[in-house]
Amino acid sequence: MYNYKQKKETITRPCDIAGCTNGGEHRAPKNRHSSNEYYWFCLPHVQDYNKKWNYFQGMSAEEIDNFRDDAVTGHRPTWNHQIPPQMRDKMIRDGLEKLLGDGAVKTKPRLPPLVKKALAKMELEHPVDKKQIKKQYKTLVKLYHPDVNNNDKIAEERFKEITESYKYLLENYCAD
Repeated sequence: MYNYKQKKETITRPCDIAGCTNGGEHRAPKNRHSSNEYYWFCLPHVQDYNKKWNYFQGMSAEEIDNFRDDAVTGHRPTWNHQIPPQMRDKMIRDGLEKLLGDGAVKTKPRLPPLVKKALAKMELEHPVDKKQIKKQYKTLVKLYHPDVNNNDKIAEERFKEITESYKYLLENYCAD
């Protein structure tokens, strides 16, 4: 059986801070460009080093933005990073239909977030038509109208949300 404690005790490095007599048990990167080069510090010195470490030091705002954008894919190149999501989804569907045959891939079109939110407020699910929206609106108005609820503020707010959602859905969801 391997004794890890014994192995740890045999590997001792001095702390890389001049004049420090403690062992350097904790590694810290020398810079952002060399992933295999480290300083070795004792605990107090590595904590101090980490407080002062700034990975982005010396980078322009544009370089930082590019780094952040590339981090989405793990800094790996992708073939479709410039393709909008809707077009990428269509390309995938088309490829699957070509492989599996027409009609093999059934997908719902993506809904804009505001439409999803309005449908949720109206307690409806996609797909729904204008007639169903109007019917649901009448049902909800009867439940949450302030006159029916003795001017209850919560019911009044819910009534306002339902009315806004109803108007939004008629303008942006239903096609006549």
